[in-house]
Amino acid sequence: MTDRAPSTRILLAVAPDSVVERLLRVLTGHDLICVRSCKKAVELLHREKFGMVIISVHFDESQMFALLQDIRANAKYRKVPILCVLGMRAQLLSDIAIQGLDHAVKAMTANGFLDLEHFNDDEEGNARVRRIVDYLILIDGDLQHIARVVNDPALHIPERRRGTGF
Repeated sequence: MTDRAPSTRILLAVAPDSVVERLLRVLTGHDLICVRSCKKAVELLHREKFGMVIISVHFDESQMFALLQDIRANAKYRKVPILCVLGMRAQLLSDIAIQGLDHAVKAMTANGFLDLEHFNDDEEGNARVRRIVDYLILIDGDLQHIARVVNDPALHIPERRRGTGF
């Protein structure tokens, strides 16, 4: 049994370049498409199909929330896993501000918020980041499978009704 997710098409809406480079290394084996602007991200999302989206706080001059909102407004992407990441902390960004970001992205239905500062850019830290991404992909695949089974008329089990007493 493998704990690796199948190769998935992932849109990386990530900045700065150091974070892009790290995620490209960590997520080797997935089909990774990088964008530099919200406009390009939205164009690609409407034109193509992605199995996951990763957005960083500093993407396109801090447009993470706007892009997250645009993605969730698109019916095609309401259930696709979205991971928001903080790749570099500004010295003025406190732990409370980080917690606020975490709560805000989850309230906007992102699947998670990852502060990369908590994961060393080494073999162990990068393996942990990879496991988190793969976990979100695997969980999404399981949920999609369950939804197909539940909605498959061939597998539909009639609802049991109480007797009326007649």
